[in-house]
Amino acid sequence: MASEILKLKESISAGNAISSASDTSRELDGGSGIFVSKEVKLTDGILAQEGNSQFEPKVGMLFNSEEQAYEFYNSYAKRKGFSVRKGHLSRRKDGSIRDRHYLCSNEGTRQEHRTHITKKPRAIERTNCLARIELKVTRDNAWTISKYIDDHNHPLASPNKIHMLRSHRSKFPPHRAFISESDYMGIKPVQTCGGQVVDARCAESAVFLYKNQSCNLLQSNRTRDLEKGDPQFILDFLKAKQSEDPTFCYAVQLDEKDRPTNFFWTDARSIFDYSYFGDSILFDTTYRVSIYDIPFAPFIGINHHKQIVVFGAALLLDETIESFYWLFKTFLEAMSGKQPKTILTDQCDAMSKAIVMSMPETYHQFCLWHILENAPKIIPHIFSRDPSFERDFENCLCEGSSEVDFYKAWENLISKYGLMNNRWLEDLYAAREKWSLVYCKKSFCATMTTKEWRDTMNNNFKMLFYRKLPPSKFMVQYHRALNQLREKELCEDHESRVCKSALLADIPTLVEAAEYYTRAIYKDFEDEYKSQLACLCEPVGIERNVYTFRVSIPQKRSFGLVEFDSSNVSVACSCNKFESMGILCMHALKVLNYNNILHLPSRYLLKRWSKHAKDGVAADQHLNAEDQTVLDLHYFQVVRKAIAVVVKSVFSKEALDLVERRLDRCMQETENTLPNATPDKQLEDVIIVHNLQQSNAVEANNLLF
Repeated sequence: MASEILKLKESISAGNAISSASDTSRELDGGSGIFVSKEVKLTDGILAQEGNSQFEPKVGMLFNSEEQAYEFYNSYAKRKGFSVRKGHLSRRKDGSIRDRHYLCSNEGTRQEHRTHITKKPRAIERTNCLARIELKVTRDNAWTISKYIDDHNHPLASPNKIHMLRSHRSKFPPHRAFISESDYMGIKPVQTCGGQVVDARCAESAVFLYKNQSCNLLQSNRTRDLEKGDPQFILDFLKAKQSEDPTFCYAVQLDEKDRPTNFFWTDARSIFDYSYFGDSILFDTTYRVSIYDIPFAPFIGINHHKQIVVFGAALLLDETIESFYWLFKTFLEAMSGKQPKTILTDQCDAMSKAIVMSMPETYHQFCLWHILENAPKIIPHIFSRDPSFERDFENCLCEGSSEVDFYKAWENLISKYGLMNNRWLEDLYAAREKWSLVYCKKSFCATMTTKEWRDTMNNNFKMLFYRKLPPSKFMVQYHRALNQLREKELCEDHESRVCKSALLADIPTLVEAAEYYTRAIYKDFEDEYKSQLACLCEPVGIERNVYTFRVSIPQKRSFGLVEFDSSNVSVACSCNKFESMGILCMHALKVLNYNNILHLPSRYLLKRWSKHAKDGVAADQHLNAEDQTVLDLHYFQVVRKAIAVVVKSVFSKEALDLVERRLDRCMQETENTLPNATPDKQLEDVIIVHNLQQSNAVEANNLLF
């Protein structure tokens, strides 16, 4: 036996593979897909080497060390999409290892603590998965797979999330920003085409400066200036970005002297994000660039994890009605013309008028947190005179019970601090329908009006742009921050799918909510559910199938009037939390429980808050990281070809008709190869890309390349 082991090790060092012999005895354990070796013969096993790391584990496979066995199984797990954990280990009396098990990290279940109840239990990652390999170890340190289970009872990670799995984190290279400090130092000036005649070769780069006699040309001089060379740098930077990513697009507005004045840019990822989460946006002009206080104005949304998502951004050298109108129209063109339900902005007359002109279907609301931040700057003498004013002022502005309560709170504030003749507060009150939660509670704002959102913005976004950087450094910082935000979303996507929320109780309502919602949204939902346990529910009216209930918390003034329609199991509460945030309030949940409705009606489960909010075409689970990289490079190559073909045919109707017919046929054939995407979703994605390209396909005589 010892001589056989010696020969085996010599074969390993020589790199000679030993194929499995037919006399290796294996049996299928109970039809479960578990192969167990009855008798393992080392000389007949399958030899594991560096060159066969792409193999799948098999019973009888041999390794000459524990490190080699672990690395082999961990590499296999990385290709498959799961994480490995070291399990059972038994030793002989002399201390040498006899058996070793490597498990899927989801093996086992969480054990309840014997002595106390955890107040905030962590998410549940283990699903009692049985996938594993079990190894037998001889006294000569030959490691043999004696049992192999490949059945997982949980979703496997997609290639772009594998690096987040615990056993693969150390192998993931340090994250590099999309553009580093060294990248912008070598950008060369853009060679532009002169005149109004568009050259097809120049048009392939699809760099657009809007210049026409309608809304795109600013009919005045810009109100701010940059340092010499900065406008050209911004143009060069945007052009370089587009050469790296063909889906990146931007627009520039010129003033009457043909100087670049306002810049807008976005990319395909932002446009797709807008298609999922563009129902409520924040347009924030409070950030500044360079010593000249150039407003940096991002279009910000909130994703299904309550994280920041950026739909596009602008640099504004002019803040007139014409500039804002151009910017909003350009933004909507890039977003397929889809108007948001709600847009939150700072108080600005020019901006308000431009929104009315460009987004007639959108509800315009002043950002409450901007008002609170600006107040100490506008009326500093009041804040310094009485420290308690800040707390009372915020409580008054956040009063959302009823119009009567809000009016009383405002009158008490004015009377208490003697502010009857303060012009700014008078103007603020006159515009209360634009910012007060009482009047705005029917507009969908997701969670952008909560204190939690203000903290998120302060801690995760404003901290990235608190310095007045010159444009050269600012553009780098912006794209670095954008990639950081996207990485955070990817990480939370992974955590929400592989971890189960610890439930308050095993109740169907909570089970369904935990299964459907992301972790962040489920936490909010569970808080509402816990609150309803302390509520009183009183029937106060009935009309046919509609019952009215008064739901209140003892010792508190606020209450909700809930209408419950028994014919279709629908609820409507006077607090309008579902209309404004998209989750049911404690009042509605109390009424559902009161009427023994233990399952959530599907109409109250918004997809934008679900774990699968962005599910469309599923990723190929069989792609490893290297294949995915090759696919990405191939994608950019195909996009460049497609853009080049379309641009070259821009001056020929026959050529355009030919390209369109071929594209229609190509789209149909492509849809047939994507069985994981529904036809509606495929059509939606095609429309988004089509409108993105259409927004760039402006008439040639309106462009300056």
